[in-house]
Amino acid sequence: MIEAYLNELSKVRCLEPNEEAELWKQYKSHGSVAARAKIIESYQPLVYKIVSGAKAGPDVMLDLMQEGTVGLIEAVERFDPDKQIRFTTYAPFRIRGRVINYLDKNKNKDIALDGGAQAMQELLGMASMFADPTNTVKNVEKLAEDEMLLNVVLKSLSRLTEKEKQVVIGIYIEDKKATDLAKELGISNSYLSRLQKKGIRRLRGMLTRVMKEMK
Repeated sequence: MIEAYLNELSKVRCLEPNEEAELWKQYKSHGSVAARAKIIESYQPLVYKIVSGAKAGPDVMLDLMQEGTVGLIEAVERFDPDKQIRFTTYAPFRIRGRVINYLDKNKNKDIALDGGAQAMQELLGMASMFADPTNTVKNVEKLAEDEMLLNVVLKSLSRLTEKEKQVVIGIYIEDKKATDLAKELGISNSYLSRLQKKGIRRLRGMLTRVMKEMK
């Protein structure tokens, strides 16, 4: 089953930016079922990338990929392409949330997803804490389902400088290794570390201000 899934996955073609933009327009503006299906299909590799970080047996992996796909579908349905946030930034919140929730419900506590899941939980947790200091919810899916909290995090991310945003999203959301990301951006590891610390510090400050404004 896993082999068959991976075989089908290898046939998936990445969308060109203009092609993807047109598909979003057809789906969101005209309700095209075909455009929706094409978007979901093209982002199946993202589900596999996130789920493949879990060290689990074949049967559990298939369940996780199914849950991740449900998260992907939810992300496609809720995503607003007019906002200044890429789908690859928005979707992992819901994909990881569904997978982590499945692991929790099935008592698979010994199976860890990846570092990005923990970081995402921290970002949503920050917004949740500022919104309600008494909130002790730890479940990523429940946090991610709160559209207000998710939008607060994404809005705050969009206010970072371009380099800070690339670093924070790369490490905390796309789960890239710092050394690989530094090479990708053409900067030194030490500079990337400074951008990471500065970006998170500014993000925390913005989350605090935004949540105060919303009270």
